[in-house]
Amino acid sequence: MELFRRIEEAHARWNVLKHPFYTRWEKGELTREELQVYAGQYRYAVTAVATAARTAASPGDPHAAEEAAHVMLWDAWAASLGADRAEPARETRDCVDAWSPDDALAATAVLYAVESAQPAIAETKLVGLVEHYGYRPDSPALSYFQVHAELDKEHAARAKEMLRERATDADEDRLVDAAEAALEANWTLLDGVERLNRA
Repeated sequence: MELFRRIEEAHARWNVLKHPFYTRWEKGELTREELQVYAGQYRYAVTAVATAARTAASPGDPHAAEEAAHVMLWDAWAASLGADRAEPARETRDCVDAWSPDDALAATAVLYAVESAQPAIAETKLVGLVEHYGYRPDSPALSYFQVHAELDKEHAARAKEMLRERATDADEDRLVDAAEAALEANWTLLDGVERLNRA
């Protein structure tokens, strides 16, 4: 099965660390208002991960409860910025749809695709927030990023193990499609954030 190689190729095509919004974040070029818009939109993606974790969960798996708790961590960061709750942009709604498949195996592929990328993304955001946006490294408001820089390594490994146990060759194409759609949708969500910031 070529599943994991193909998902890695999709990662390379949709590496959000190369998206202009995140490259500007890393350089300290975003305004507080731009971060506020992002915080309001990306919260929907955070809740979509929790939904995917519930869909994919095996009995007794703590992953879904952990992801649900992470929504509160995100809200703490958003509150530190003074960000308001916002209606989801169309790009954000598309991301939520791509990150929340109804099928357990597809949800597992989405979790693997999203969470295997998250440690590097969370670390990049964390460094940027400390170096450029006035946060202390030990600020409780940064807990979401600190947790995802580490915990998603375990979550991605578990999703990969589940896919190895359950996926067949016949599943490969649809699982790759689900994973790539999720990665592309993350890029598109950032496009939407930039569109809103230009409005």
